[in-house]
Order: sequence, then C-alpha cells, then structure tokens
Amino acid sequence: MRSIKFQRIELIVFTSIYLFFMLLIYRRTSEGDNALFFQSIGAIIFTSVICFVYYISPRLFGRHKIDWGVGATLLLFIVAWVLLAGSFSNTNRHNGPWTDNLFDSPALPVALVMFLSLFAYEGIKAWISFFQKKEQTLLRKIAKEAFIVVAISALLTFLSLGLSPNVAYICLAIPYGYCVYALQYYQLLKHLENGKLNTPLYAIISIITATLLFIPFATLIRLASHSWGNEIVVLGICMNAIIIPLTYLLYFNQRKQSLQMVHLRQELGQTSADLKLLQSQINPHFLFNVMNTIYGIALQENAERTAEGVQKLGDMMRFMLHENQQDSILLSREVEYLKEYIDLQSLRTAPVDTVQISYEIPEILEGYHISPMLLIPFVENAFKHGISLNKPSWIRINLSVSDGVLKFSVYNSIHRLQDHDPESEHSGLGLENVKHRLNLMYAKQHHLHIEETVVEFFTFLTLQIGKR
Repeated sequence: MRSIKFQRIELIVFTSIYLFFMLLIYRRTSEGDNALFFQSIGAIIFTSVICFVYYISPRLFGRHKIDWGVGATLLLFIVAWVLLAGSFSNTNRHNGPWTDNLFDSPALPVALVMFLSLFAYEGIKAWISFFQKKEQTLLRKIAKEAFIVVAISALLTFLSLGLSPNVAYICLAIPYGYCVYALQYYQLLKHLENGKLNTPLYAIISIITATLLFIPFATLIRLASHSWGNEIVVLGICMNAIIIPLTYLLYFNQRKQSLQMVHLRQELGQTSADLKLLQSQINPHFLFNVMNTIYGIALQENAERTAEGVQKLGDMMRFMLHENQQDSILLSREVEYLKEYIDLQSLRTAPVDTVQISYEIPEILEGYHISPMLLIPFVENAFKHGISLNKPSWIRINLSVSDGVLKFSVYNSIHRLQDHDPESEHSGLGLENVKHRLNLMYAKQHHLHIEETVVEFFTFLTLQIGKR
C-alpha cells in the first residue's frame, strides 16, 4: 500500500516537472521548429521515464522478474533512441534520413544519459529503502555509514575545487579513511579483544591492509592531480597514523562504557528483584498467619485431619517460598517436601479402601544436592491422573541413591480427566516443564523413560547428582 502511494506521488511529481518545462519552452521559444523540437524531445523523455519508473521497475524488477525487466528496459531504450533520432531528423537539426541520425545525431548520448539517470534514481530509492528497514544488521550499518561518507566526500570535493585543488584531492581520500576505520572497528579489533590476534600480529595486519586499501585511492588522486607524487605517500602515512590509533581508543572506550552499562543494568535488575522478593513475602506471611489461625480452630473442633492438612500445606508453602528460589538444595529437603505432598494427598484418599498409595524413600541421603522442585511434577502427575475415588487406583513411588546416581520411579493407574474438567487443559504441562529443566540443567547427566498404556503410566528417571 505504501509503495502504491509512493508511485502515485512519483507520477504527480514527474508530470508536474514535465508540464513546467513544456510551459517554460512555450514561453521562451518562438513558434516553429524550435518549439516543436523541444516539445517532441520532452514528450519522448517523459513517456520513457513514466514507463520505466511506473511499470518496468516496480512490476518487473520489483517482483524479481529480472529477465523480463532487462528485456523491457532494452526495448524501451531502443524505442526512445529511435524516436529521438526521428525528432532530430524531422526538425532538420541533422540532414539525411532518420536512420543516419541514429549515430550521427545526439540521440544516442541523450538516450544513454536519460537511462543512466533513471538507474541512478532507482539506485537511490533502493538505498533509502534499505536504510529504512528496522533490522539493524552489521551489513546495513556499514552500508549506511559508507553511503554517508561517500556523499560527504563528493560534496566537499566539489566545494573545494573552486578554492584549492589540493584540498579537493585530500577530500577524495575520505572514503579511504572510512575503509581503514571500518576494517579496524568491525574486524581486527574484535579479533584482538577476543585473543585471536596478539598485538604485534594486529599491528602487522593493520599496516598491510591499510597499504593495500590505499593503492586504488592513491591511483585516483594521482590521475586527478597529474602532479602529486611523494605527497600521496605522505598523505597515506599521515591518515593511517591518525585513524588507526583513534579507532583503537574509540573501540575500547566504547567497549568499556558498554560493560559499565551492562553492570549497572545487572545491579538495577538485582535491586528490582530484591524489592519484588520483599513485596512477594508480604502476602505469604499474612497467609501463614491465617493458616495458623485455621489450624488452631481445627484443633479446637477436634478436626485432626484438617489440622494436619493445614500444617503440611504451610510447611510446603514455606519450602516453595524460600528454598525453591535457590539453584540447588539438599536432596533431603527435596525428599522431605515430596513426603509432605504425598502425606497431604493421602489425607484425602485415606477413607477410600480402593486407593493404594505406597512409597519407598530412604531417610539418609548423605548430603547430595539437586535442583529444587525437580521430582515433584512426576508425583503431582500421578495423583492428578492416577487417582479416582470411585474406581480402584494405585500409586507406587521408589527413590534410591547409589554412587552419585539417583533412581526415581513412579508407577500409577490412569483415570482420564473429563473434557469439562478445567485441569484437562493443563494436562502434561508439568512433565514438559520438567523435561525442559532436565535438558537445561542436567544435559547428558540424566535419562528419562516414560511408558503409557490405556490403564497404566510408568516413569523412570536416572540422574547424576553431586555433593558439596
């Protein structure tokens, strides 16, 4: 939509320019051959420009139909060339048939200049579109900087021609200075910082590459000046003596500032995290006080199972609030939380004879450490999908540790959740999460085996754990 709108603007601008020049020609030329000649030339140029800019460029080249675009451009060039030659012949600017005027008249140079100008115009549009893209890749950044440097160099060279030719020749070397800077900043200094280059090797490569880059610019200045000799060498040495050290200082100064910014962000993030942690502890502590009140009421009413359940839930919440924030905890604490969860769930199923829950977990685990909340999702999944108060159900849990290898198995019956159950939408999320954590924290240090049938679900985990 944006390109269509821009094409309409182009059409209005080119049409306005054409009408302006036609009006100017009508006012400045007398009636007769002069007016007819300029009007015919203007009409040919205007029609060619509109055909190329409004049709060939966007609809052929813009849609990657390169073959059709090249063919259409050549055809348009030949037609414009022939029509221009005919205009020169019809207005008696050049004698002879129009076929002779194809090469003898200015028709060919006019057509070439016109199409070169069109290509330059389309190139400028492509550069502008390239720079306007949001993705700031390294190539786009370098291209943008190079375009600005070349434009400034061309402008300064043009302005200096009337003041001092020597200054103009120096301005021609500005793009060379940028090439040395870009090579240093985006390549060599990065390798120096990463240790891929040592300082002597970096200095040698810098000098060699700067010399090779200076050869084409020195040749250009020599051809333009017709007199400069040793002055060109002095110019190159002076530019390198200034650009290379300044680029070195600029690069490492910016790297230092970037590292300082990263450090400040980390400190700010840590401060924000500490504040959020303090804020998050307010509501849990209030909840603990309420739970203690409910626990006291349950004891007063002789509701021992309710009181026990509230007490275990409080202990589990304290575990989640404090120890779950750490990278690793004692395996004994993880197992303690696991037992509290099993005991809490068992309070719910205790009155039902058809539900069997058993576990074998050692009491002494010799100071092993494990990532917190790593085992509980398997048990949660077993109670969520393996227990039914109306059907026979079972859960068997086993945990053992030998020579730094933890073996953990959960075996349970399966009772599918109904489609209208809200928990059915979250089925499997806990296991997927723990699989992801295992791959991140215990890559190549674990093996997880899961089997599932219509009525049974079996999980077996082996995990290499260490001591501290």
